[in-house]
Amino acid sequence: MADDDSMSDDDQLDIPDNTKHISSIRLGQVDIDCWFHSPYIDAEEGSSEKDRTIEKLYICEQCLRYFLNNRKYRQHTNECTRRHPPGRKIYEHPDGLSVYEVDGTASQLYCQCLCLLAKLFLERKTIYFDVEPFLFYVLVEADKRNKNLQHIIGYFSKEKLSDEFYNLACLMVLPHRQRHGFGRFLIALSYELTKLEKKTGSPEKPLSALGQMTYKSYWHSTILAKLEEYRRLQMHVPVSQLSLDTGICLEDVVQTLVDLRLAHTVNSTNEITFKPHELRHRRRQQNQCDNNNNHIDSSSVLIVNEDILRSALTRHSTGNLSPRNNQHLFDPSYLRLISRR
Repeated sequence: MADDDSMSDDDQLDIPDNTKHISSIRLGQVDIDCWFHSPYIDAEEGSSEKDRTIEKLYICEQCLRYFLNNRKYRQHTNECTRRHPPGRKIYEHPDGLSVYEVDGTASQLYCQCLCLLAKLFLERKTIYFDVEPFLFYVLVEADKRNKNLQHIIGYFSKEKLSDEFYNLACLMVLPHRQRHGFGRFLIALSYELTKLEKKTGSPEKPLSALGQMTYKSYWHSTILAKLEEYRRLQMHVPVSQLSLDTGICLEDVVQTLVDLRLAHTVNSTNEITFKPHELRHRRRQQNQCDNNNNHIDSSSVLIVNEDILRSALTRHSTGNLSPRNNQHLFDPSYLRLISRR
Protein backbone atom coordinates (compact mmCIF):
# COMPACT_ATOMS: atom_id res chain seq x y z
CA MET A 1 0.00 0.00 0.00
CA ALA A 2 1.13 3.51 -0.66
CA ASP A 3 2.22 5.66 2.27
CA ASP A 4 -0.48 8.28 1.56
CA ASP A 5 -2.69 9.16 4.49
CA SER A 6 -5.91 8.77 2.52
CA MET A 7 -7.56 7.46 -0.59
CA SER A 8 -10.31 9.04 -2.68
CA ASP A 9 -13.49 7.62 -4.13
CA ASP A 10 -12.01 8.21 -7.58
CA ASP A 11 -9.51 5.44 -6.83
CA GLN A 12 -12.21 2.77 -6.66
CA LEU A 13 -12.14 -0.12 -9.10
CA ASP A 14 -15.03 -0.11 -11.53
CA ILE A 15 -16.21 -3.63 -10.70
CA PRO A 16 -19.79 -4.71 -9.98
CA ASP A 17 -20.35 -5.39 -6.30
CA ASN A 18 -21.43 -8.96 -6.98
CA THR A 19 -18.07 -9.86 -8.54
CA LYS A 20 -15.63 -11.30 -6.02
CA HIS A 21 -12.01 -10.66 -7.02
CA ILE A 22 -10.32 -11.57 -3.74
CA SER A 23 -10.68 -15.22 -2.76
CA SER A 24 -9.36 -15.00 0.80
CA ILE A 25 -7.42 -12.83 3.21
CA ARG A 26 -4.77 -13.46 5.82
CA LEU A 27 -5.61 -11.27 8.82
CA GLY A 28 -2.99 -11.69 11.49
CA GLN A 29 -2.70 -15.45 11.92
CA VAL A 30 -6.17 -16.24 10.52
CA ASP A 31 -7.15 -17.11 6.93
CA ILE A 32 -10.70 -16.02 6.03
CA ASP A 33 -12.67 -16.75 2.85
CA CYS A 34 -14.18 -13.60 1.33
CA TRP A 35 -17.87 -13.26 0.52
CA PHE A 36 -18.13 -10.18 -1.70
CA HIS A 37 -16.08 -7.81 -3.82
CA SER A 38 -14.22 -4.96 -2.13
CA PRO A 39 -12.41 -2.27 -4.14
CA TYR A 40 -8.93 -2.75 -2.74
CA ILE A 41 -6.24 -0.99 -4.77
CA ASP A 42 -2.77 -2.31 -5.49
CA ALA A 43 -1.31 1.15 -4.98
CA GLU A 44 2.22 -0.12 -4.47
CA GLU A 45 2.47 -1.42 -8.02
CA GLY A 46 0.32 1.35 -9.47
CA SER A 47 -1.93 -1.02 -11.42
CA SER A 48 -5.65 -1.69 -11.29
CA GLU A 49 -6.72 -5.30 -10.82
CA LYS A 50 -9.91 -5.16 -12.85
CA ASP A 51 -9.65 -8.64 -14.35
CA ARG A 52 -7.30 -10.39 -11.96
CA THR A 53 -8.45 -12.68 -9.18
CA ILE A 54 -6.35 -12.29 -6.06
CA GLU A 55 -6.08 -15.64 -4.32
CA LYS A 56 -4.97 -14.14 -1.02
CA LEU A 57 -4.66 -10.59 0.26
CA TYR A 58 -2.49 -10.05 3.33
CA ILE A 59 -3.80 -7.54 5.89
CA CYS A 60 -1.99 -6.28 8.96
CA GLU A 61 -4.34 -6.86 11.87
CA GLN A 62 -3.06 -3.81 13.75
CA CYS A 63 -3.02 -0.97 11.18
CA LEU A 64 -5.15 -2.77 8.50
CA ARG A 65 -2.75 -1.98 5.66
CA TYR A 66 -2.84 -4.61 2.92
CA PHE A 67 -0.32 -6.38 0.70
CA LEU A 68 -0.38 -8.76 -2.26
CA ASN A 69 3.03 -10.12 -1.38
CA ASN A 70 3.54 -12.35 1.65
CA ARG A 71 7.18 -11.29 1.99
CA LYS A 72 6.26 -7.59 2.14
CA TYR A 73 3.46 -8.43 4.55
CA ARG A 74 5.81 -10.26 6.94
CA GLN A 75 8.34 -7.47 6.70
CA HIS A 76 5.65 -4.93 7.55
CA THR A 77 4.30 -6.91 10.54
CA ASN A 78 7.80 -7.08 11.97
CA GLU A 79 8.08 -3.30 11.68
CA CYS A 80 4.51 -2.21 12.54
CA THR A 81 4.45 -0.51 15.93
CA ARG A 82 0.66 -0.30 16.31
CA ARG A 83 -0.84 -2.66 18.89
CA HIS A 84 -4.41 -1.44 18.97
CA PRO A 85 -6.77 0.79 16.94
CA PRO A 86 -6.15 4.55 16.93
CA GLY A 87 -8.42 6.83 18.89
CA ARG A 88 -9.48 6.66 22.52
CA LYS A 89 -10.47 3.58 24.49
CA ILE A 90 -14.04 4.02 25.70
CA TYR A 91 -14.70 0.50 27.02
CA GLU A 92 -12.46 -1.95 28.84
CA HIS A 93 -13.61 -5.22 30.40
CA PRO A 94 -11.48 -7.50 32.60
CA ASP A 95 -12.15 -10.39 30.22
CA GLY A 96 -10.02 -8.61 27.60
CA LEU A 97 -12.67 -6.90 25.46
CA SER A 98 -12.09 -3.24 24.61
CA VAL A 99 -13.70 -0.68 22.31
CA TYR A 100 -11.93 2.25 20.68
CA GLU A 101 -13.70 5.31 19.31
CA VAL A 102 -11.94 6.24 16.06
CA ASP A 103 -12.67 9.54 14.31
CA GLY A 104 -12.85 9.24 10.53
CA THR A 105 -11.23 12.64 10.16
CA ALA A 106 -8.34 12.11 12.57
CA SER A 107 -7.57 8.53 11.44
CA GLN A 108 -8.67 8.62 7.83
CA LEU A 109 -6.45 5.88 6.42
CA TYR A 110 -7.26 3.39 9.19
CA CYS A 111 -11.01 3.96 8.77
CA GLN A 112 -10.80 3.62 4.99
CA CYS A 113 -8.98 0.32 5.36
CA LEU A 114 -11.56 -0.79 7.94
CA CYS A 115 -14.38 -0.07 5.46
CA LEU A 116 -12.58 -1.98 2.69
CA LEU A 117 -12.21 -4.95 5.05
CA ALA A 118 -15.90 -4.78 5.98
CA LYS A 119 -16.98 -4.74 2.33
CA LEU A 120 -15.50 -8.22 1.87
CA PHE A 121 -18.30 -9.50 4.14
CA LEU A 122 -21.13 -6.96 3.64
CA GLU A 123 -22.99 -7.03 0.35
CA ARG A 124 -24.71 -3.65 0.68
CA LYS A 125 -21.86 -1.54 2.00
CA THR A 126 -21.24 1.45 -0.32
CA ILE A 127 -19.03 3.88 1.63
CA TYR A 128 -15.32 3.07 1.61
CA PHE A 129 -13.34 6.29 1.38
CA ASP A 130 -15.64 9.14 2.49
CA VAL A 131 -15.08 8.40 6.17
CA GLU A 132 -14.74 11.91 7.63
CA PRO A 133 -18.43 12.28 8.62
CA PHE A 134 -18.31 9.08 10.72
CA LEU A 135 -17.17 7.76 14.06
CA PHE A 136 -16.03 4.14 14.18
CA TYR A 137 -16.31 1.97 17.28
CA VAL A 138 -13.83 -0.88 16.94
CA LEU A 139 -14.19 -3.96 19.17
CA VAL A 140 -10.96 -5.80 19.97
CA GLU A 141 -9.85 -8.59 22.30
CA ALA A 142 -6.53 -8.79 24.12
CA ASP A 143 -4.20 -11.59 23.06
CA LYS A 144 -4.14 -14.39 25.64
CA ARG A 145 -0.34 -14.40 25.84
CA ASN A 146 0.44 -10.76 25.11
CA LYS A 147 -2.08 -8.41 26.75
CA ASN A 148 -0.62 -5.43 24.89
CA LEU A 149 -1.61 -6.96 21.55
CA GLN A 150 -5.23 -6.53 20.39
CA HIS A 151 -7.13 -8.72 17.90
CA ILE A 152 -9.93 -7.05 15.94
CA ILE A 153 -13.40 -8.60 16.22
CA GLY A 154 -15.65 -6.10 14.44
CA TYR A 155 -16.98 -2.57 14.53
CA PHE A 156 -19.91 -0.30 13.97
CA SER A 157 -19.94 3.19 12.51
CA LYS A 158 -22.28 6.11 13.06
CA GLU A 159 -22.64 9.53 11.53
CA LYS A 160 -21.39 12.37 13.69
CA LEU A 161 -24.54 14.30 12.75
CA SER A 162 -27.59 12.40 11.52
CA ASP A 163 -30.74 14.20 10.44
CA GLU A 164 -32.61 10.89 10.71
CA PHE A 165 -31.32 10.21 14.27
CA TYR A 166 -29.56 7.04 13.19
CA ASN A 167 -27.23 5.74 15.89
CA LEU A 168 -25.63 3.06 13.70
CA ALA A 169 -24.75 3.19 10.02
CA CYS A 170 -22.80 -0.02 9.45
CA LEU A 171 -22.02 -3.07 11.59
CA MET A 172 -19.57 -5.86 10.81
CA VAL A 173 -18.29 -8.81 12.82
CA LEU A 174 -15.55 -10.86 11.18
CA PRO A 175 -16.78 -14.30 10.07
CA HIS A 176 -14.58 -16.30 12.45
CA ARG A 177 -15.91 -14.28 15.42
CA GLN A 178 -19.61 -14.51 14.56
CA ARG A 179 -22.22 -16.44 16.58
CA HIS A 180 -20.66 -15.39 19.88
CA GLY A 181 -22.84 -12.37 20.64
CA PHE A 182 -20.46 -9.69 19.40
CA GLY A 183 -23.04 -8.20 17.02
CA ARG A 184 -25.46 -7.85 19.91
CA PHE A 185 -22.65 -6.39 22.02
CA LEU A 186 -22.05 -3.64 19.46
CA ILE A 187 -25.77 -2.91 19.13
CA ALA A 188 -26.06 -2.57 22.92
CA LEU A 189 -23.10 -0.18 22.89
CA SER A 190 -24.70 1.97 20.19
CA TYR A 191 -27.83 2.39 22.32
CA GLU A 192 -25.84 3.08 25.48
CA LEU A 193 -24.02 5.91 23.71
CA THR A 194 -27.40 7.20 22.54
CA LYS A 195 -28.74 7.18 26.09
CA LEU A 196 -25.68 9.10 27.30
CA GLU A 197 -26.74 11.83 24.87
CA LYS A 198 -30.26 11.67 26.36
CA LYS A 199 -31.63 10.76 22.95
CA THR A 200 -33.22 7.82 21.20
CA GLY A 201 -31.97 6.27 18.00
CA SER A 202 -32.39 3.63 15.36
CA PRO A 203 -30.11 1.81 12.92
CA GLU A 204 -29.89 3.05 9.36
CA LYS A 205 -32.49 1.29 7.27
CA PRO A 206 -33.20 -0.87 5.38
CA LEU A 207 -31.59 -3.60 7.47
CA SER A 208 -30.21 -6.77 5.95
CA ALA A 209 -31.97 -10.04 6.79
CA LEU A 210 -29.28 -10.88 9.35
CA GLY A 211 -29.35 -7.35 10.73
CA GLN A 212 -33.12 -7.46 11.09
CA MET A 213 -32.92 -10.75 13.00
CA THR A 214 -30.19 -9.48 15.33
CA TYR A 215 -31.95 -6.21 16.04
CA LYS A 216 -35.32 -7.87 16.67
CA SER A 217 -33.71 -10.18 19.22
CA TYR A 218 -32.12 -7.19 20.94
CA TRP A 219 -35.30 -5.09 20.88
CA HIS A 220 -37.43 -7.94 22.21
CA SER A 221 -35.20 -8.85 25.15
CA THR A 222 -34.38 -5.22 26.08
CA ILE A 223 -37.98 -4.04 26.04
CA LEU A 224 -39.23 -7.12 27.90
CA ALA A 225 -36.63 -6.63 30.60
CA LYS A 226 -37.61 -2.97 31.02
CA LEU A 227 -41.32 -3.82 31.13
CA GLU A 228 -40.66 -6.42 33.82
CA GLU A 229 -38.77 -3.77 35.80
CA TYR A 230 -41.74 -1.40 35.50
CA ARG A 231 -44.10 -4.18 36.59
CA ARG A 232 -42.06 -5.07 39.67
CA LEU A 233 -41.87 -1.42 40.70
CA GLN A 234 -45.57 -0.89 39.87
CA MET A 235 -44.56 2.00 37.62
CA HIS A 236 -46.93 3.53 35.08
CA VAL A 237 -44.90 5.37 32.49
CA PRO A 238 -45.49 6.97 29.09
CA VAL A 239 -44.52 5.04 26.01
CA SER A 240 -42.05 7.84 25.35
CA GLN A 241 -40.36 7.02 28.68
CA LEU A 242 -39.87 3.40 27.64
CA SER A 243 -38.22 4.74 24.52
CA LEU A 244 -35.91 7.05 26.51
CA ASP A 245 -35.04 4.38 29.08
CA THR A 246 -33.94 1.94 26.39
CA GLY A 247 -32.57 4.43 23.85
CA ILE A 248 -34.74 2.73 21.23
CA CYS A 249 -36.70 5.13 19.03
CA LEU A 250 -40.45 5.29 19.49
CA GLU A 251 -41.26 3.65 16.15
CA ASP A 252 -39.09 0.60 16.93
CA VAL A 253 -40.51 0.37 20.48
CA VAL A 254 -44.05 0.37 19.18
CA GLN A 255 -43.35 -2.19 16.48
CA THR A 256 -41.67 -4.46 19.03
CA LEU A 257 -44.65 -4.25 21.38
CA VAL A 258 -46.94 -5.12 18.48
CA ASP A 259 -44.70 -8.04 17.47
CA LEU A 260 -44.77 -9.35 21.04
CA ARG A 261 -48.58 -9.00 21.13
CA LEU A 262 -48.27 -6.65 24.09
CA ALA A 263 -49.85 -3.67 22.33
CA HIS A 264 -53.57 -3.96 22.82
CA THR A 265 -55.55 -0.71 22.68
CA VAL A 266 -54.98 2.95 22.00
CA ASN A 267 -56.51 5.50 24.34
CA SER A 268 -55.99 9.17 25.12
CA THR A 269 -53.94 8.78 28.31
CA ASN A 270 -50.18 8.71 28.22
CA GLU A 271 -49.22 5.59 30.18
CA ILE A 272 -48.28 1.94 29.91
CA THR A 273 -50.53 0.08 32.34
CA PHE A 274 -50.62 -3.53 33.47
CA LYS A 275 -53.82 -5.52 33.81
CA PRO A 276 -53.78 -8.82 35.77
CA HIS A 277 -56.91 -10.15 34.10
CA GLU A 278 -57.06 -11.68 30.63
CA LEU A 279 -57.58 -9.23 27.77
CA ARG A 280 -58.95 -10.36 24.45
CA HIS A 281 -57.15 -9.05 21.40
CA ARG A 282 -59.03 -7.71 18.44
CA ARG A 283 -57.10 -9.23 15.59
CA ARG A 284 -58.46 -6.89 12.96
CA GLN A 285 -57.47 -3.79 14.93
CA GLN A 286 -54.08 -5.28 15.72
CA ASN A 287 -53.43 -6.04 12.06
CA GLN A 288 -54.19 -2.41 11.32
CA CYS A 289 -51.57 -1.44 13.92
CA ASP A 290 -49.11 -3.80 12.23
CA ASN A 291 -49.64 -1.96 8.98
CA ASN A 292 -49.46 1.52 10.48
CA ASN A 293 -47.29 2.05 13.57
CA ASN A 294 -48.43 5.66 13.82
CA HIS A 295 -51.65 4.40 15.42
CA ILE A 296 -49.61 4.11 18.61
CA ASP A 297 -47.45 7.05 19.62
CA SER A 298 -46.09 8.80 22.68
CA SER A 299 -49.58 9.99 23.66
CA SER A 300 -51.01 6.44 23.56
CA VAL A 301 -51.62 3.95 26.32
CA LEU A 302 -50.54 0.36 25.81
CA ILE A 303 -52.51 -1.98 28.06
CA VAL A 304 -50.16 -4.85 28.76
CA ASN A 305 -51.59 -8.20 29.78
CA GLU A 306 -49.48 -9.51 32.66
CA ASP A 307 -50.11 -13.12 31.67
CA ILE A 308 -48.81 -12.47 28.17
CA LEU A 309 -45.87 -10.53 29.60
CA ARG A 310 -44.97 -13.42 31.92
CA SER A 311 -45.23 -15.83 29.01
CA ALA A 312 -42.93 -13.69 26.89
CA LEU A 313 -40.46 -13.38 29.77
CA THR A 314 -40.51 -17.16 30.22
CA ARG A 315 -39.64 -17.65 26.55
CA HIS A 316 -36.91 -15.08 26.97
CA SER A 317 -35.45 -16.76 30.06
CA THR A 318 -35.44 -20.20 28.40
CA GLY A 319 -33.33 -18.92 25.55
CA ASN A 320 -35.74 -18.10 22.73
CA LEU A 321 -34.83 -14.42 22.94
CA SER A 322 -31.83 -14.33 25.23
CA PRO A 323 -28.20 -14.68 24.17
CA ARG A 324 -26.47 -18.03 24.48
CA ASN A 325 -24.63 -18.62 27.74
CA ASN A 326 -21.24 -18.44 26.04
CA GLN A 327 -21.97 -15.11 24.39
CA HIS A 328 -20.24 -11.91 25.39
CA LEU A 329 -22.60 -9.38 26.94
CA PHE A 330 -22.11 -5.65 26.94
CA ASP A 331 -21.74 -4.29 30.47
CA PRO A 332 -22.26 -0.51 30.66
CA SER A 333 -20.40 -0.34 33.99
CA TYR A 334 -17.15 -0.79 32.04
CA LEU A 335 -17.92 2.08 29.69
CA ARG A 336 -15.51 4.88 30.46
CA LEU A 337 -17.11 8.26 31.13
CA ILE A 338 -16.64 10.28 27.97
CA SER A 339 -17.64 13.79 27.09
CA ARG A 340 -20.05 13.87 24.19
CA ARG A 341 -19.48 16.13 21.21
